[in-house]
Amino acid sequence: MFRNNDKINTEEATFFIIASTIEVGMLTVSRNLAKEVGPDAWLAFLLGNVFTLIATFIIVRLAQRFYKHGFAEFSRIIAGPVIGWILSAVLVVYWIVVSARVMSASTDLVRTTLLDRTPIWVIVFSIMLIAVYLCWNGLEPLCRVSLTTVVVILPLITLITLSLLSEVKIDNFLPFLAEGPQKVLKSAIMQLGDIEEMTFMLFLVPFMKKPEKAMKAALFGLYIPVFLAFLSIVTQIGILGVELTKIYLSPGVAVLEELQLPGAFVERLGVAYSGLWIILVFPTICGLLYAIVVTLSQMFGTKSHRPFIIPVVILTYIISIIPGNTLEFEKFFMFLEPYGLIVSFVIPLLLYITAVIRGVKDE
Repeated sequence: MFRNNDKINTEEATFFIIASTIEVGMLTVSRNLAKEVGPDAWLAFLLGNVFTLIATFIIVRLAQRFYKHGFAEFSRIIAGPVIGWILSAVLVVYWIVVSARVMSASTDLVRTTLLDRTPIWVIVFSIMLIAVYLCWNGLEPLCRVSLTTVVVILPLITLITLSLLSEVKIDNFLPFLAEGPQKVLKSAIMQLGDIEEMTFMLFLVPFMKKPEKAMKAALFGLYIPVFLAFLSIVTQIGILGVELTKIYLSPGVAVLEELQLPGAFVERLGVAYSGLWIILVFPTICGLLYAIVVTLSQMFGTKSHRPFIIPVVILTYIISIIPGNTLEFEKFFMFLEPYGLIVSFVIPLLLYITAVIRGVKDE
């Protein structure tokens, strides 16, 4: 099922993961953690990434064991055709809902900061049109777009975030473990439900020219966004405080709107900051869409992934517009965290253990 431009090198795989992982959710991660654990958000985040590292190791080791096959194929080898097909369907549904969540969050950000009078369908159609074009042409062009986006946009976002560190107040992170370690540990474990882009390795490894370097690509693809997310949490809570961070819909933008930074090159830096994050949405949506259609192609045994692109886009759009406002958005997508925990950790772990016990793998 591979075309000539479907094989990618380790660097392209790394940038694909980085670009897919960095999306507008990073602007609100501090808000979600502040609600759960208050000033210990930074600790819960770091501890959560220890669990994320374990989950990533399991996912990559499983994919490397079947480096010639995608998830829809090797899950049938391990668990049989019926169970394997069901597990693939569970993964596809998860990716579809995640893409709808990203689309809904991105549309909301665009409307509240940039284009407040623009109809939702215009924003969604513009994003999806680019996603369809890139997915239609295969993985390698998508990786090139990811590389360009990361190289151009990520340094700008990082510099803006670093410029906020001088405004951080350490008192905003006190008291330490005021409610005990239990809530922090629970929050850290549940973060396994938010590593949807790392599940890309379940379909990506067969596309790599050197699948033995998949772990390197995954780790770099994971921890560069983790560094940026940690900076965002520290600056947002450190400047706004826990209570204000809980209130703002997008603390990342709110910080820049509230501060007058010396030497700022635009009057409303928050708007420019939002624009940079919107650009980063495109690789995320494209990555999710490509993962979905490739897996569907493997499930149904078709020679091309292209027939699935338009139906998946339409379904994603329908799901993304169901939440009418931010409150409905949070309630509607609340189930994704436990669902993601199952998809990102439980299923790969069970499949890997079964594969090892049965002794099945690609030679």
